[in-house]
Amino acid sequence: MTPASPAPYAVTGIDTDAFADADQLEVWTEEVRRNHGMLALSPSQPATFDGITVVQRAGDMQLVEFCSDAVIYRRRDRDVRRDGDETVRILVPRSGRFVVEADGRQLDLDPGTAVAISMASAFTIAHGRGARAWVFSTPLDRLQRDFDPRVPRSIDVTSGAGAVGLAMMRQISRERESLDTADFVAVAESLASLMGRRKDREQHASSLPTEAAEIVRRRSDDPDLTPRTLASQLGWSPRHVQTALAAAGTTPSRMIRHARLERAAERLRDPAWADQGVARVALASGFGSVSSFYAAFRDAYGTSPGESRG
Repeated sequence: MTPASPAPYAVTGIDTDAFADADQLEVWTEEVRRNHGMLALSPSQPATFDGITVVQRAGDMQLVEFCSDAVIYRRRDRDVRRDGDETVRILVPRSGRFVVEADGRQLDLDPGTAVAISMASAFTIAHGRGARAWVFSTPLDRLQRDFDPRVPRSIDVTSGAGAVGLAMMRQISRERESLDTADFVAVAESLASLMGRRKDREQHASSLPTEAAEIVRRRSDDPDLTPRTLASQLGWSPRHVQTALAAAGTTPSRMIRHARLERAAERLRDPAWADQGVARVALASGFGSVSSFYAAFRDAYGTSPGESRG
């Protein structure tokens, strides 16, 4: 028997500005539920709602790009029972901050970190006004066999397979008018394989300090790297990361500060940075203010940044 062909590839979407103010929230709610099943919406401005979607779909694979006003999406236990959807959504922020709560965990997402979450579980997703993201939908069987749909899992899209997946997602979006059904399905299946990788959680837990140190090493220059965003990239709660690093003799804040200080000290000794002022070195190394950099540097090295240049 020949397998059924997937539904033809199509590109759709909406812009709520095309509708009367009184109808915009209803239009948005219908669009969200058409793409993602039963969800309850709590917008910050229910009188009007600005939102745009671009939807690429073929069969049971789908990529949605959206930007909208602030809203909280809730998938409740009764919604799970009602529509029986067991597909997986991979949320990839492009701008703004997203907060995902599921399975007793909270993940704070910024660009650079994605999350995989099953529609067979209750969850809450919230974001502010103007936030923008992709949401990739895939059946569970397209992911690796060891993927656990019960547990929301963060995905680092700044390096490794996650970064390759992000590049593919960006290109799929750019080429949406040029793809046909076979193209989209083939690329979407590869994307699911890349983004659906999952490490053994026990191994992840035991190696957490090492993984935290690696993330901090790569991202110490980023001023948005905080204990909370570090925990989100690791896929654990801030409290869990705090406990694990305490057992290793450090804290998230201390680890981040130490990495930034080492990076700044290297730059101060580097001839290539000789014509850059101390303030420039501080900001380039991830410090939010020059005064905090001076205080931390003197505390760590017993001298001022300028004096360390000799």
